[in-house]
Amino acid sequence: MNLDIDSLKAIETVGVAVGTALTLLIFSYLLWGNNRFYRLALYLFIGAVVGNSFGIALLFIREVLRQLGGGESILVFPLILGILLLIKGFPRHAYIGNFSVAYLVGVGTAAALSGALLGTLVPQVGATGRALSDSSHLADGLLVVVGTVCTLMAFNFAAPKRRGLAGAWAQVVGAMAWIGRWFLVFAFGVALAGVLTASLSIFIGRIQYVIKPLVDLYIHLTGG
Repeated sequence: MNLDIDSLKAIETVGVAVGTALTLLIFSYLLWGNNRFYRLALYLFIGAVVGNSFGIALLFIREVLRQLGGGESILVFPLILGILLLIKGFPRHAYIGNFSVAYLVGVGTAAALSGALLGTLVPQVGATGRALSDSSHLADGLLVVVGTVCTLMAFNFAAPKRRGLAGAWAQVVGAMAWIGRWFLVFAFGVALAGVLTASLSIFIGRIQYVIKPLVDLYIHLTGG
């Protein structure tokens, strides 16, 4: 279906008006708390998300069935797991869906562990080693090493021993853990500042989204 420029502009105007109205409904929470207008916006958002998810699920099922018809027999396994997962909606036979849940939990745990090792721990060890290998930035490298080791010591929850060599080592670990906690405080502070900055940027963007159509409407009515 071909639409002319005027129709496209009209559709865009309606979209902007609806988006502005929904934004104001969300902002009403700041003035009146959990009011009916705010709940209406939430219901619309949840309905849109559920509808979009349902549409994606239908497209996925159709794609799986199409590929099964084309000879892709390996897709039978995820199809069976999906059917078993749907059975959990029936309380009497919900235990059958535990196979699918166990598979999802196992795959998710494996992916999380491999991501933590390969995506966080191994690169951190490599970055620490590279920081020490650069003689021109030796101070920075030492700071990285000290910060990494002390931060790891901050997660040592063993009960300290007070006598002998073990007691001295426990005091050293306690001091390193204290330094590591300060590194964590600064890291969390930087992360919180980034979150607040991003939130303010989003807030400013939404304010501009609301103000712009009002300004355009004023210019259109006054002919300015």
